[in-house]
Amino acid sequence: MPEIVIKPKASGEYTVPLEKVRTTLGRSSRNDVCLSDPFASRFHVEVRREGDDYFVADVGSANGTLMNGALLARQTRLQPGDEMRIGETTITFVRDSNSSAISHTSILWTDAHKSQEPDVTIQSTRPGRRTSGFLDALRTTTPDVTNVGVSKAVSEAFERRDLLAVVSKVGVALLSGTTLDETFKIVMDLVFDTIPAERGFLFLLDGEELLLKVSRCRSGPVQPNTADIQISRSISERVFNEGVAVLTSDAMHDPRFQGADSIILSAIRSVMAVPLSLADQTFGMIYVDNAYDSRFSEDDLKVLTTVAGVASIKIENAKLAEERLEKRRLQEELKVASEIQMRLQPVCPPPIDGYSICAYSISSREIGGDYYDYIERKRQGRYALALGDVSGKGIGAALLMSSLHAAVRAQTQTQYPIREMMANLNQYIADNSPENKFLTLFYTELDPLTGDLYYANAGHNPPILARATGQIELLHATGLPIGIMHDSEYEEACVRLWPGDVLVVYSDGITESVNTLDEEFGDDRLVTVVTKNLAASASKIRDRIDESLSRFVGTAAPVDDMTLLILKRSAS
Repeated sequence: MPEIVIKPKASGEYTVPLEKVRTTLGRSSRNDVCLSDPFASRFHVEVRREGDDYFVADVGSANGTLMNGALLARQTRLQPGDEMRIGETTITFVRDSNSSAISHTSILWTDAHKSQEPDVTIQSTRPGRRTSGFLDALRTTTPDVTNVGVSKAVSEAFERRDLLAVVSKVGVALLSGTTLDETFKIVMDLVFDTIPAERGFLFLLDGEELLLKVSRCRSGPVQPNTADIQISRSISERVFNEGVAVLTSDAMHDPRFQGADSIILSAIRSVMAVPLSLADQTFGMIYVDNAYDSRFSEDDLKVLTTVAGVASIKIENAKLAEERLEKRRLQEELKVASEIQMRLQPVCPPPIDGYSICAYSISSREIGGDYYDYIERKRQGRYALALGDVSGKGIGAALLMSSLHAAVRAQTQTQYPIREMMANLNQYIADNSPENKFLTLFYTELDPLTGDLYYANAGHNPPILARATGQIELLHATGLPIGIMHDSEYEEACVRLWPGDVLVVYSDGITESVNTLDEEFGDDRLVTVVTKNLAASASKIRDRIDESLSRFVGTAAPVDDMTLLILKRSAS
């Protein structure tokens, strides 16, 4: 895997593998790689993967980045051995030539050891000791324990009611890596091989609901919609509420269950029900019944309880295994979604004479709902800047953000004025998203010749326009958030950036960040940081905001995505 070797001036070098689509480096702890270099900006450079190639770009650092001795001015493809210099830190790009050899060695090691693994065999370490047939029951090689033949082969041990043999054989039968549904069927096969029952059911508890997982009779499985499944609610409630096994040889006349409507079990009289439980938590039940002339005994209840006890462990393990697989699948999907989202973010701002632009976006989760972009609009030489915030979090917000990204890009290719573009965006989002989903958006177009900013604000936090004189103006909303109403209209406004003026656009994750005392960072603190640093470049203002925010938040966890975009007109 490609990697970068980082050589700080004051400490030893270390290696960072380039596993992500985008790897950011800078002095802020919000980066993937935090550099302890006083000359590095809070957000300095990023390395981005495109297919098999890797590119590096300066993201608006204050002191710049040297690439093989020359100033890094634009996104550049990395070659093995390329050297970047950030302040007093040297970073070298290398491709790991040993990766394929390591992978091959691992495969050979695994194959060699796999060939030495024996079949599933459990044997005694003390063969001279007698255990009433227990070890004989354990000495069973079972390459395929899922078939019915396993249970038939051990029927003699079950008939003797040797509970140790029952435990061992049930354990062996459940050793295989079966799915949860397959485990249910194996358990019920074992029940019918050990208990003289006519009908049997396996239930799992899902919240307040009792779900039937297996339904079968002596002759074999039956479909739930064809079986006359009418079990005693009184018995099942006792099993789940008290966690006890129940045996009644005449359920119709058992005084414990008199008066219960569900006790009417047609011609069936004898009933056994045992809990499936672990750590005093009952999560299921095995329920069997018989006609009166074939009543269950206490020995039957002991065997059924033994089977259920061993089966509970296997069922719970199978459930956990499936949950792990599902969690892994979701993590892979989130990883792909995160990579797609990273690719949607612009690499570096457009170079505009007389202006500097910088931005950053940090998600509070794997994927976020904030959006920002800069686009050169082919109309009157303008440059479009946009920043949006989707309501909610998670995958839903990320999908809507992706839709917004595509829609804004499409609208900037038209000749529509801003007010019509915003109306079109609103109509598109309203038509193609749930009613409870909406977003705020600030969209502006810069005319670099005059410094005019033409903008529309769809319910977004008012951006801060800080004049070089220290005066503060807020660019308030000119319409409703996008997606709330189908026919919303938006006004277009205009302000002019004079030399030294700064525009700060942000999502509410910045001002609503809280510290360990549950205090918000707030608008006033943000305005104070901006006004104190008006003479600085856009990137330095960004760094000062991040520093102030980091000091304020401390160890508190982020509550929302944080996105910041800064535009400054040069003082001269």
